[in-house]
Amino acid sequence: MSLAEPPGHLGGLDLADRCNTPVLADLLDERDLLGHGPLIDDSLTERDTDRCRITKFIASKPEGTPLTHIVSYTLKGVSNDRAERVDGSDPDYQFAYRFVDELATCEQPYVEKWESSGVLMVSPTLRLLDLITEGITQTAHADGLRRDRQFLQDYLSNVDSLDEKGKQMLDDDFTSYLDRIEDYRLLFDVHRVDRRGGESTQQMTKRYKTRFNDEGRISKQYARFNDALEYAYEHYETAAVATFTTDPKQQRHLLDGTENINPNFNRLLSYLSRDPSTEKDTRKESVANWRPDLADDVTGRPRERPEYIKVLEFTEKGYPHLHVLFFDVPTRESDGMPWLCDKQELAAKWSDYGQGEIIDVYPLVYRDDLDDLDPDFQDEEGFVDWYRFGDHDYGEQWVRDRTKQHDLIEFGDETEEEETTAGAYLGKYLSATFGSLLDATDSFEKTDDERETYGDKAATWKIALYWATNRRFSSCSKKIGRGIDPNEHLQDPDVREAVRDRSLDSMKAACESSIKDTLARRRWTDIDDLDAAIERAISDVENPAVRSTLPDESSFRCIINYRGAYAYWDLPADGTTVSIDLEAIEDYVAKDEELPVVDRENDPPVASVWH
Repeated sequence: MSLAEPPGHLGGLDLADRCNTPVLADLLDERDLLGHGPLIDDSLTERDTDRCRITKFIASKPEGTPLTHIVSYTLKGVSNDRAERVDGSDPDYQFAYRFVDELATCEQPYVEKWESSGVLMVSPTLRLLDLITEGITQTAHADGLRRDRQFLQDYLSNVDSLDEKGKQMLDDDFTSYLDRIEDYRLLFDVHRVDRRGGESTQQMTKRYKTRFNDEGRISKQYARFNDALEYAYEHYETAAVATFTTDPKQQRHLLDGTENINPNFNRLLSYLSRDPSTEKDTRKESVANWRPDLADDVTGRPRERPEYIKVLEFTEKGYPHLHVLFFDVPTRESDGMPWLCDKQELAAKWSDYGQGEIIDVYPLVYRDDLDDLDPDFQDEEGFVDWYRFGDHDYGEQWVRDRTKQHDLIEFGDETEEEETTAGAYLGKYLSATFGSLLDATDSFEKTDDERETYGDKAATWKIALYWATNRRFSSCSKKIGRGIDPNEHLQDPDVREAVRDRSLDSMKAACESSIKDTLARRRWTDIDDLDAAIERAISDVENPAVRSTLPDESSFRCIINYRGAYAYWDLPADGTTVSIDLEAIEDYVAKDEELPVVDRENDPPVASVWH
């Protein structure tokens, strides 16, 4: 196939069109690439819809497309030759430029930008194509068949709690999915143009890698949680851990409660950030605590959006609830207690949103001397119970009375051998879950009786709930997320320029004495000629002549297009091949053989291929 053919012929447009907008929006929102994310009714703002449209359009042009075309086709709704002249003063152009820049400056970029004849061009990276393929396989297909995940979603939308039969169904379908994707490969066409202009097409395969079966991604998820905790240790002194439950009586069905819990949490964050100037602050000693009859007069809101780490967990009946660690919590005027908000006020709001009626909030304080305290801690630092380890003058009876008021959160359990930090409190569930996933090849093949040894928190049916509902195990606020992203400073052009200048200065300084010594040994009639020669030689260190022999731009191009997902025995193979090495099957794919017509592409949801 010629690379000169229209891009639609390469399969890019079809690839992007098969990923519907709601699914793509969820994927972009997980990566903090949307402005607001899905709203309460699962709709999108106009600009977030534009972001999804831009993403799909870029993915459909693997050979690259001008930014002005992106603006014309996706935002103006007309072809480029019919659109008005688009330039930097146009609001749509500015919006598209900023969003494309976000995609390009991620730690692992989704797009690449370059200039061609003064025109800003944009092309997708492999990571963006991977994102689109994940969205394709999570999109429902109207073929009359119900895939595993869709079948489970239908089931969860018709029950208000899980019984043993439902748990077994989740377990069976999820383990079946894991077993099946081991036999699947993703097939790609690789189009190459070499430096002499020659074209060739090969095919390659990649194994299925999802957040449930890829050891690297599983470890990265848990590492990200621990990195977020480390970031909090360095930046915050106070915290509060809160639990937000789901009331089945307020939900239409189990799926409804799971899908609503994160949007309702975002609504609660917006409520906490608002600053009602007419309502008195309950943190002040002279202001009464919040109660329903004072709802219009007082509030305990921090009046700014708090940073957080959030963990989603399921109860034994399948009800979702959130454990949230809030940081930099304001303190109460009377005694310095971290005071996220009045517990009654939070509970009333959580109930108003239709999620649940029961919450709990526990005040915490950061300590870096836990190994010096009388009780034994499993960590040297962390956020711990403010009642017992905070800076206040209350007696032991007051501390006991306050700790007994927390029904959902328990610190310092006397049955524990060591005291608990908030990070360990949240991490206990995640470590069991991720540990079970890391041992997937063994644990998911065990019998029902053997699986019980993994404990209720790592039960397979609970992990299956994350898969069936497409929920994340944990997440953190954007500020913390950006703070733990590695090598962010490399994206700063000022830093890059400073590193370059200092490197050149060091190089010239290291070469100067050797250059002077070498040139001084020659015969010179004029000392000025010697100085000029030294300057030229040092200058050549900074601008070596070899640079002029390098091409201005790469003349080698490679375009990769996704063909589909196939069981490895359905992949066409050279008849002379006796046994196929699944990791190198691209060496045996017959170039002219048509792929068999099978309907396996939609079976397993594709997640990450390249990571």
